[in-house]
Amino acid sequence: QHTDASEARRGPIGASSLDSAIPSSAGPQTIGAAADVDLELSPGSMASAMSARACGKFTAKYVAKLTGVILMTAMLCLAVIHWPPWVISDEHKRTQVLTALFIVGLFTVAVEDLIGMNKSPMMLLMAGTMWSFLAVGYRPLKSKMGAIHLHEELNRGLQEVGSVVLFLLPAMGVVESIDHFDGFALVTALIKKVMAGRDDRLMPIVCSFTFVLSSVIDNLTATIVAIKLLKNLSSDREHRHTCGGMVVLAANAGGAWSPVGDVTTTMLWIQGKITTTATTKWLLLPSLTAGLLPLLVLWWRGRLGSPASARDVRTSSDGGVGGGNREKSSSRRQGGLDDEDEENEDPARKRKKRAPGVEAQSMLGTAAATTSEAADERGVVTRQKAGVLAFGILMILMVPVLKIWTALPPYLGMLLALGAMWLLTDSLPQPPPHNGHTDEESEIDEHHTGPPQNGVVAALHNLDLTGLLFFTGILLAVEALNSAGILKSYATNLVAVCQGSPLLLCSLLGISSALVDNVPLVQASIDMFHDSETDDPLWQLVALAAGTGGSILSIGSISGVTLMSMDGVSFGWYSKTIGPWAMLSFFSGLFVYELQRILFG
Repeated sequence: QHTDASEARRGPIGASSLDSAIPSSAGPQTIGAAADVDLELSPGSMASAMSARACGKFTAKYVAKLTGVILMTAMLCLAVIHWPPWVISDEHKRTQVLTALFIVGLFTVAVEDLIGMNKSPMMLLMAGTMWSFLAVGYRPLKSKMGAIHLHEELNRGLQEVGSVVLFLLPAMGVVESIDHFDGFALVTALIKKVMAGRDDRLMPIVCSFTFVLSSVIDNLTATIVAIKLLKNLSSDREHRHTCGGMVVLAANAGGAWSPVGDVTTTMLWIQGKITTTATTKWLLLPSLTAGLLPLLVLWWRGRLGSPASARDVRTSSDGGVGGGNREKSSSRRQGGLDDEDEENEDPARKRKKRAPGVEAQSMLGTAAATTSEAADERGVVTRQKAGVLAFGILMILMVPVLKIWTALPPYLGMLLALGAMWLLTDSLPQPPPHNGHTDEESEIDEHHTGPPQNGVVAALHNLDLTGLLFFTGILLAVEALNSAGILKSYATNLVAVCQGSPLLLCSLLGISSALVDNVPLVQASIDMFHDSETDDPLWQLVALAAGTGGSILSIGSISGVTLMSMDGVSFGWYSKTIGPWAMLSFFSGLFVYELQRILFG
């Protein structure tokens, strides 16, 4: 009983000792020291606090995920049961619901890093829900005319989305095939030679190359090639993402002044709104400013030595500046051993720790040796690698040529390019395995009697289908907004707000294209200003603003979405790191264009 009374007087565990250790006149340092003593005396309390904090974060993520999924699923169920009828039958209410669903979907993409949700399934769920809610408004089961209208909208949406996806898939296949045969070794060697050991030259070199390439072929293919080059040249993930973001700016700006460089510019060109000569004359300098001005600012900040820019321009062509060493040191610290501790460790303990891994090391020895040999061969320029690169580029350049001379859709030209690339590389000696195949697996491939499995077939296995599905979902969602007439109504409201000012109209159009697809917005502009003459400044501003404005957000352009899917860039990171530079790119291009018009009329 005396012991229980003493414990009751002390209160919580350690309170008596802590109170006695802190005098009444103790300062902050004394109290902090005593608190440290208390933490050392009660490690269980600290572990409980950490566990509670982790549990709270997990609960918040789980609730956020569950809220988004429940909302989409609930709207899908309401669409299936056609309830409530006052929402289903009212066109205005349907547009409000579709807009709300689209905003919720974009919000989940924006906070994907915080809630730990994969953006691809959310986009697919959002697209399916939006189209289901849109479909029931036509009442296809009760009205034959409604069923016809629904199928017309679905066919148009499928044509728009399918043409882009069918272009993106073979384009990625061609580029991946070139990389599988190490065709980029020549380009990589040339870039390293131009860099001359200056790592800060990587970004301007790749972005300048992308700007020119996007005007010759298109901004999507140029982005794919540039991202693949960056992966071969830099292992510093942060710097590679920064370079990739600037590549998006350069690709979109380079495609704005060429009739075949961007889908919106091509739309204006095909419908007779712009000509090649006038577009190149008036948009080359603004596009060059929009694509390269952010690079110059970044380079100048790097020369001034600011910490942020020094981190941004840090890279190394042979593995990043200390990237590999930092990863190794980090992994050792996570495993509980520093380099010094590992050297001073007892030899008997080392042997004991290595014993369980001896068998595994012997099993992986052959694979490691094979991988090392393949890595030594990669990067060495040979005639076969140069030939594969030349043939691949020739096939890619064939796409705009077929489009100009035969009006063949670009996706068919790119499918043709992939087929030709496939047949050629199957007849070449296959490259050695460089991703960890063992000799046994290679022997199986050698005895394979069917078509070659280590060429384009192996390259196609490296394609990121999750990114492609995300791309499909967001395009389908935008097409649902377009079919509901939301984008056209928005464009009409823009015209009313701008009151006839082409610069203000195109500025708002470009900013709006960062959130939704610029194709329906440009098409709405064409329909509303069909009386404007060919090569009118309005059409040139539309081409420039729609092309460069989509760079402000990663989901605003095909190039940005491709960067997200190929290199794992998140929406939040892009908005924070690249968004301000994209705004500078956008407004500087418009400023230079207006300055040209003032000076040269």
